[in-house]
Amino acid sequence: MQMIIFEMLGKLSTMLSTQCSSFFIRLKPGEQPLRKKGCGRLIHVSDFINEEDGRLTSKDSNGTILKDARKIIYPGASGDSWWTHENLLEQVKLAMEIHEEVNGPECQALFIFNNSSAHASLPPDALRAFNMNKSDGGKQRQQRDTVIPHNNPDVSKRGLNQRMTTSSGKPKGLKTVLEERGFNVQGMHAKCSPVCPIDNKDCCMARLLSQQDDFHCQVSMLEELI
Repeated sequence: MQMIIFEMLGKLSTMLSTQCSSFFIRLKPGEQPLRKKGCGRLIHVSDFINEEDGRLTSKDSNGTILKDARKIIYPGASGDSWWTHENLLEQVKLAMEIHEEVNGPECQALFIFNNSSAHASLPPDALRAFNMNKSDGGKQRQQRDTVIPHNNPDVSKRGLNQRMTTSSGKPKGLKTVLEERGFNVQGMHAKCSPVCPIDNKDCCMARLLSQQDDFHCQVSMLEELI
């Protein structure tokens, strides 16, 4: 099976439009051009490139580009919104579509991304222990149902499906979720203040739950898509 490696070029490609422009000014001897105080307009270019073929595009027999994985935005107060993970996911979908059209389904693609915060974004219903209340309900985000990990301390609970909402539809709190897994959290506070001690795994309910595999080993939306 053939493999093609695509590297994403994105955030570092942000530039100022004045850096890319060429212009001439006719001045009298001793005169100086009056330039704007602003640095110009921002241009954000996000593209996929591989070593052999360059940019990821599909072309017709005449070499005309039919589909292009490159996305260009002009962010700023009077321009486009800043690049987000939604933009990224849409671009990756297009990139995979172009790759399959150009190289065929038998050719495997390896996409390389840097450690941008957009690349590591979790889905809205991700399991986040520190976003949960101690008790059920209240102002807390509803999270996806899960499966109790196979390394759960209580062997009898391993592999069981666990709903993250009560029978009435309210989001479960830390205490309920942990007790359903067999943990004894009597007398344990919900969260440390201001932060948990370093290298402590059971200082509070949130830290204890966050160390469980289904919470700790979640993949980003980008990984789920690819």
